[in-house]
Amino acid sequence: MTQPVADAHDRTVRWRQLVDLISRPHDEIDPALLDAALTMVRTGMRSVARPIRAATARSIAGRAAEPRLIAIFASDRLEVAAPLLAAAPLDDAGWSHVMAAASKEVAAFMRTIRVEQAPPAEPVVEPAPPIEDELHPSIGEIAARIERLKSRRESEPPVAEAMPPGQFTVSPPVTTPGLFRWECDASGEIGWVEGAPRGALIGRSLPGEESAPRELVRAFADRLPFEDTPITLPAPVLDGEWRLSGIPAFSPVDGRFLGYRGIARRDGECDVAEPGAMQSIAGDAEALRETIHEIKTPLNAIIGFAEIIDGQYLGPAHRNYRQRAAEIVSQARMLLGAIEDLDFAARLQGRKAGEGEVAALSEIVSELAEEWAGQAIDRGVQLRMAPQMAQLRARLDRDLAGRLLKRFLGALIESAAPHETVHIEAKEGRGRLAVAASRPAATLHLGEAQLFDPSFATAAEGEGSRLGLGFALRLVRGLARLAGGELSLSASQLTLMLPLARE
Repeated sequence: MTQPVADAHDRTVRWRQLVDLISRPHDEIDPALLDAALTMVRTGMRSVARPIRAATARSIAGRAAEPRLIAIFASDRLEVAAPLLAAAPLDDAGWSHVMAAASKEVAAFMRTIRVEQAPPAEPVVEPAPPIEDELHPSIGEIAARIERLKSRRESEPPVAEAMPPGQFTVSPPVTTPGLFRWECDASGEIGWVEGAPRGALIGRSLPGEESAPRELVRAFADRLPFEDTPITLPAPVLDGEWRLSGIPAFSPVDGRFLGYRGIARRDGECDVAEPGAMQSIAGDAEALRETIHEIKTPLNAIIGFAEIIDGQYLGPAHRNYRQRAAEIVSQARMLLGAIEDLDFAARLQGRKAGEGEVAALSEIVSELAEEWAGQAIDRGVQLRMAPQMAQLRARLDRDLAGRLLKRFLGALIESAAPHETVHIEAKEGRGRLAVAASRPAATLHLGEAQLFDPSFATAAEGEGSRLGLGFALRLVRGLARLAGGELSLSASQLTLMLPLARE
């Protein structure tokens, strides 16, 4: 707080540092010092650009618990305050304090998310005017439109029971016999049903049912989508086998896993409902892509700042700082590559991957062979590829097939020890294309849970590796399942199973 500031940049840096410090636990801080810090944040806010205010609010969302700090942001525009308010861990008294300071559009937003029908009982002071800047967003109009829509819906006869707070939006009613929609929480317990008797399903845990197949339990454990998974529901009115499809949902604020939403249909019935379900999945995939974009933006900024330190573009930096910055760049670029894979998966999630398309392995292998050979030479690893591999074709989108093979084989080469040989072969079996590779020697004693642990890395990858073999294999398995395939484990091999295209 006593740090001298020479220009607007210094003031902005000090303001962001103060916000970050106040947002952290401070039980033993001097109350007078805290009051002074809050005053500096409030008065200095007007000199900080709106994008920086918004980014600062997002960075402390879910962590900030000081009502007076949250109230300062509540006096700002809605696009700045919304992420912070949506994740604020406040009690009723804290919310009342924040509401008293909120601008008009932020107050409307708070009433919407907290379903408040009346203002707080405490005397309410005049809301602080929103901070003006060079832009003139129409967020207030949007909030007013939401309020009008909400009032209109409340006046109409309900078509389905309201969801519990924090759950997903209610889907349109289902009238087709033999099909119902469902939603569950993070534990798998069903909390909402439409199109079937609620009493027979509400409170049941899908992965906890005795008839729950391993595929369903594994999907819940890995937070992966599943489709047409057979299950028998122990209720007379729902007697018989059902086909269950679901997609995971995550909080757009902090990425927290919320649960699943999906449909269930009797085997062989209600195929006409699939297009509607696919539209729903496509909508969620688009939401996932927006979240991925929100992650990529700060990640690219981290890479940029680390490169500035490593390259000493703004002046000399100690060797230790440069080494750490170089490591950050390396790890962040690997993480960025994984995020690109998730973005690619989200693009495929709204449609049947590979439908009507064929990827010839001869074309994919020829494009990747040089890259694999370079990796093997750098690592001192021998690569042995069976010739018949290039003669088969996968019934997959070519980009997806290439991405799967690149990630799968590249990860095995990187995790093999020097002078070790990686054997690769491809064959046809049971209508699937099987690409099998020998397991690195360092993994032969590991079970599936250990090998697919995202934190696992072999000694060859180095102790500093954050995205090692376990992370790569888990990512490949998720992409493969999305495409209707699988990544399986045997005592000596890892086998990537993909849909096979016949002549």
